[in-house]
This record gives sequence, structure tokens and C-alpha cells, in this order.
Amino acid sequence: MSEERNIGAEMKAYLDTELRKLTVLPPSELEVALRPILGPFIQMAQVLQLAQQAWLEWVGKNYETLLLAGQAVREFTQKVGSILVEWDEASRRFAEILLEVERLADFGWTLPTQLSVSELIEFLASSDADAAATYVLRKLEEADPDLTEMESRLISEAHLAEFKTILPQCFRAIRRSDYAIAVPPLIAMLERVIQTLNPSYLHANTDVTKTLRERGPIARKAQEDLFCAAVWLSLYKVAGQLWDNLPLKIPESVGLSRNGVQHGRTEPPNTKAEVIRLLNALETALALHDLLAEDEEFSVRQGESGTHLKPMFALIRANFYLPRGRPDSELVRSDSKEKE
Repeated sequence: MSEERNIGAEMKAYLDTELRKLTVLPPSELEVALRPILGPFIQMAQVLQLAQQAWLEWVGKNYETLLLAGQAVREFTQKVGSILVEWDEASRRFAEILLEVERLADFGWTLPTQLSVSELIEFLASSDADAAATYVLRKLEEADPDLTEMESRLISEAHLAEFKTILPQCFRAIRRSDYAIAVPPLIAMLERVIQTLNPSYLHANTDVTKTLRERGPIARKAQEDLFCAAVWLSLYKVAGQLWDNLPLKIPESVGLSRNGVQHGRTEPPNTKAEVIRLLNALETALALHDLLAEDEEFSVRQGESGTHLKPMFALIRANFYLPRGRPDSELVRSDSKEKE
């Protein structure tokens, strides 16, 4: 077998030999010999020189425009910076306001997901249970006075597919002011929706408070996002009141009680405020289903920067999500306007 060739050494020796030949040529013949080698480099240098001249000429002609553009860029950057500062402050205020969710839940009201963010902030400023009820009833009267939008939204819910017969009857009773008739089936619907927050293999578990319990799987997942955590907390608190065990001697001020109504120990309340409170809790439970089922693109789980961003992500998510059912209703309205 022949020895391995050293191509690099052979090429170097060849170039050395050729260059020695060129050094003995007269200038005229040397130029001819070098032209094929140096031609491309000379052309590239000429192109670069022309490009440089064109660039300098363009800068000279557009100098004032460039100054104005630079000023515009600086102003835009400053504006974006101020917007980010304002957004960060707003998100922090929103996170602080969400702390009021627990106080309103103690009054029996879950977070009303059919409100906008600004309306939610107004609602969370309610001084007591009566003020909270008055606010929600007024907003419903303005936006959906006969509850047709809410009824349509609930009937289309997959989690309420087992109640398609009784659900329209509930709304017909509410419109007749027969509120007590609607209470037992609405409690049953709320119970089922909360039960199905569990994985499918645990749907037979009927313990509502255990499903929503602190440090349980539903609570842990919800707490990855501040907005979702607020929705869960309000539902957890209100469900705890509704499913609380009654004493042997029931006090007159017991209020709405699932165990009292479903076990025949108390009469269902016959007020619009109590029925709206139940419907509100049902919407909140369905909203928790939606939020937990979404991709976790808004979740910020760890790190100091993640903790800092949580309020901002909560505000972004709330603005995109609230009011519940908004995208569908807006599409329906826009389609109807086009047909007209």
C-alpha cells in the first residue's frame, strides 16, 4: 500500500514553484498572468466602494428624515415604557383587589364571571351581602333582564347535559317569580358540576367539599394562576357554607342550605337574590372547569421573576376571559347585524 499523500504539502510546494516563475517575468507579462487570480478581488473592492459611496450619499440626502425617525423611535420607546409601568401597577392593584374575593364569599357570593374586569372590581368593593346582591341583580337587569343569554349559555354546557329537561323549567319558574321551585334542581346542578371537576374515574365521589378542599389536586392546579385561584377560592368558601352540616335544632337564620333543602329539613328560599346567587355559583363552577382545562400558557410557577409576573398574568387572563361567554355572544351579535 502506498504511503498516504500529504495534499496540503503538495499544494504549498506547487504554489511556491509557480510564484517563483512569476517573479522572473517582465511587468507586462506578470500583469497578464495575475489578472485571472486578482480579477475577482479587484471587482469586489470596486463594488464595495460603490456601495459605500451610495450609502453616504443616501445618508446625506435623508439626514433630516433620519433625525426625525430617531426621535420617533425614542418617543415610542418612552411611551411603551410608561405603558408597561402603568400595566404593572394596574396588575398589582388587581391582585390586591382579588383578596376581597374571600370577604364576598363569606357573604355567600362566588366570583361573578359574567362581569367584566372593571365591573368585577366594583362588585368586590360591595360593603355587605345586600350590596353585593343589589349590584349583581342590577347588572343582570341591564345586560340580560329575562336571563335568556344565561339560559342559552347553560343549556349548551356539556357539564349540564344531564339536566336539559329541568334547566328550561327552572328558568320558566324564575320568570314567573316561583323562585323556590328552581332552588332544589339548581343545587343538584351545582353539586354535579363540582363533582366533575374531579378526574372521570372519581366522578362517583359525591363529596363536594372534599373535591374543592385546600391542598387538594383541584386547589393546587387552580393556584398556579392568581385569577383562577380567586375563582376556586370563592367557590370553595361558598360551597362550604351550602354543604355545611345543620345542627339538630335548625336556627331561623340558617339561610340557604343544600342539606336542609335536599333532606327536607328546611324550605327552599323564595327570593330572586338567592336564586341568582345559586346561578352565579353555577357559572363560577363552570368557569373553573374552563380555566383548569385551558393550556397553562398564563401560568407562572416558579422563580422570583415568575412571582413578580403573576399579578400581570392574572390581569391579562381576566381581561381575556371575563365576562364568561363573551366571545360567543359577540359573534352572535355581529352575525345578526350582518344579516340585517
